Amino acid sequence: MLHKYTSAHVGGLSTRRIRLDAPPVIWPEGLCEKQLCNLLVEPIKSLVLQKEINMKTKMKIKFEGQTHQIDANTLINVLLHYQNVVNKANCELSGGSKNIELKINALEKGSFVIDVSVIESAIKHIFSSEGMAYLASLYAVVDGTYKLYKKFKGRPIKTKQDKEEAKTVIGNAEYNISINVYNQPPVREAISKSIETADTDINVEGLSIDCGEKEPTVFEKKNFKDYIYTDFDEENIIPNEQEEIVDALLTIIALNFEAGSRWQFIYNGFKIQMIVKDDALMKKIDEGERFGKGDAIRVKMKIVKRYNPTYKAYENKSYKIIEFLDHILAPRQKDVF
Repeated sequence: MLHKYTSAHVGGLSTRRIRLDAPPVIWPEGLCEKQLCNLLVEPIKSLVLQKEINMKTKMKIKFEGQTHQIDANTLINVLLHYQNVVNKANCELSGGSKNIELKINALEKGSFVIDVSVIESAIKHIFSSEGMAYLASLYAVVDGTYKLYKKFKGRPIKTKQDKEEAKTVIGNAEYNISINVYNQPPVREAISKSIETADTDINVEGLSIDCGEKEPTVFEKKNFKDYIYTDFDEENIIPNEQEEIVDALLTIIALNFEAGSRWQFIYNGFKIQMIVKDDALMKKIDEGERFGKGDAIRVKMKIVKRYNPTYKAYENKSYKIIEFLDHILAPRQKDVF
């Protein structure tokens, strides 16, 4: 059986604004007043939360220009590439557990502005606080991705110094995820193609990506060509040589104190040799340090590796001591008498 509630108050919540001529609301049987109140209040709270987050975190693409016109091909291509970036960000952030859709809400007069709404179809309650918090994180990742592209102009973030610079650029809680998204070649290629498309349109004087909370990322027409990145093929080329700096323990098995001579060592169970010339070990010898066969030295050593296409692997080709750390004397046999 279903009950009809037409009372002016439900659980202390006034219904004065409900039209009196409206049909009565039908509620399931067996609900207490608190449950009825939640049914009324929770959707209102969620809508208020959605409005607050949307005010702070709108995603917009803005085409700067004076003519108030834009080529249809420019608009379509930029939107498609933008969608690719957002989808990649969503996949990285959610681990593929959430589905999203992008919809164009409005076009403002003057410069073209696209309000982008992200609808989470995989979350049980689309306007829940959990869903809205996820969208805010997604906006932060997208914003960080575009800011990283502007900073690094499409080249991948590889070194420790690159990552430190990236931190100064985005500085949000989704720092690592933003870098992971940015480093994906399809993402950087999508942004590059967006800028390249805008560059070919004489009516576009700038491209702005705005995710609400921070300053928008702006690419100006005069700098468009600097942001068109085309070196993706070179990223896949395996370098012929690599260098690695390691902490090493070397046991001396053959030595020659003449500058430029070859010494032999045992390193990780293998015999290696290197020329002792203008390196940290030679400086120690010049300072009067005495070394003998069987002694061990702790050093920082540079290893140059060369790629072998036959074995599809790198081989160690040369070694150089760049820093001397410690000298360990060989054990001496004790005198019997």
